Amino acid sequence: MFGFLKRRSESSIPPDPEAWQRRWHAILDGYDHPEDDEKGVPDPLPDMMEDFRLQFAFWHSGWADGAAARKQAFAILPRGDDMLARVEIVLATPPQAIGPEEAQALLRPALAHTRALGLDAPDPEGPIRVLVPELVALQEAFGSADTPFIDLRDRMPDLARAAEGEVGEAAYFFLSEPLYRLATAYDVSAWVLWPLCAPPDAADPTEAGYRLWQGGWSAGWDGEGLFLYDRRAELRLV
Repeated sequence: MFGFLKRRSESSIPPDPEAWQRRWHAILDGYDHPEDDEKGVPDPLPDMMEDFRLQFAFWHSGWADGAAARKQAFAILPRGDDMLARVEIVLATPPQAIGPEEAQALLRPALAHTRALGLDAPDPEGPIRVLVPELVALQEAFGSADTPFIDLRDRMPDLARAAEGEVGEAAYFFLSEPLYRLATAYDVSAWVLWPLCAPPDAADPTEAGYRLWQGGWSAGWDGEGLFLYDRRAELRLV
């Protein structure tokens, strides 16, 4: 599996998430931040799941020094420049509604790309239901559904290790929670993390999820098959 990957030369970056965590705190200490009142590197370090300073501070939209701080933060990570470029796109690009036909056109090729990796995904040529909140609540729709990219997401740490070695897998887990907080969306964090998982010229099956989120849609996969849920009104895109 993952035959499309060719291991890059071993990174000179040590796989040391605690060192990265301390460095990120030190970077924040070097700047004035409109909402970050904490200073200093915590001792002992909290688990990243509970390190709320690092989860939120780097993504603050009104922070004049944000781009400079993020550049320093990602410079210490493998494929940092590529991931940072995606972070800046997310921060600079306001969501814009797309219609159901465009949403389906985004989803189908991504499912095909996922299957081409040898991973489980719905039939890209199969039917896609369109669910609307007037008829089905969000919680009801996803109460017994997964993302159609669930197998891909579960295997992304393995892909990161195959592509970048131990440091790639370590970086994947280090970044997972902060990047989820970037937009409170796994579709977005998966897209930002993808450069860790594949060569630059590889097809990117995570892009569809990001673009669907930008357009006001979430894809689901339940016992009845594949669906797209319309979140445009919820996200104030219409």
